[in-house]
Amino acid sequence: MENGDVITAQHWMTGRELKPKDMSGRSVAELLRKIHTSKALLDMLKRLGKEPLNPGTLLSQLKQAVFAVQQSSPLIQEGIKYLEDHLHEVHFGEKVVCHCDVNHNNWLLSEDNQLYLIDWDGAMIADPAMDLGPLLYHYVEKPAWESWLGMYGIELTDGLRLRMAWYVLSETITFIAWHKSKGNDKEFHDAMEELHMLMKRIVQ
Repeated sequence: MENGDVITAQHWMTGRELKPKDMSGRSVAELLRKIHTSKALLDMLKRLGKEPLNPGTLLSQLKQAVFAVQQSSPLIQEGIKYLEDHLHEVHFGEKVVCHCDVNHNNWLLSEDNQLYLIDWDGAMIADPAMDLGPLLYHYVEKPAWESWLGMYGIELTDGLRLRMAWYVLSETITFIAWHKSKGNDKEFHDAMEELHMLMKRIVQ
């Protein structure tokens, strides 16, 4: 609107959620790139009062969440130490609109074969690695990362590898604290197992 307010509307659409195997496709890479490079989306989030998220703030929030649920697991502390040790290496100047929940259930393929990313409640202005990391770690085989990122439009550098690992790790520990706070025992233990496997992948 002319006064800077933003009005959002939802359109009912029939389609299907993507399956995990679909996530390695070109259409996902190209749509995510389109979202990350959208000035219109970025301007909209700014008008909504969103401030760019930096990794130091994210780490502080994560540590507070872990402290609140009294989780002193050596594995969690190892993960937090990794985040602390590499904090100075993951600052990235270009902040974009990140969806922050790129689970395959949030990708909708319509009946006319149009792909949509839905459920934008958690969107932030942040490092694009915040979306790229979870997507690649959970859905794309590591040998295919370079080609997938080529479809997205960037090169796989050591810096990007580190940033993706950092954000995936922070997301996983955040999920652990959240499930613990909600008393979701099964999900908590599943997330702890995921953290165990993730740490092995990151530090190898």
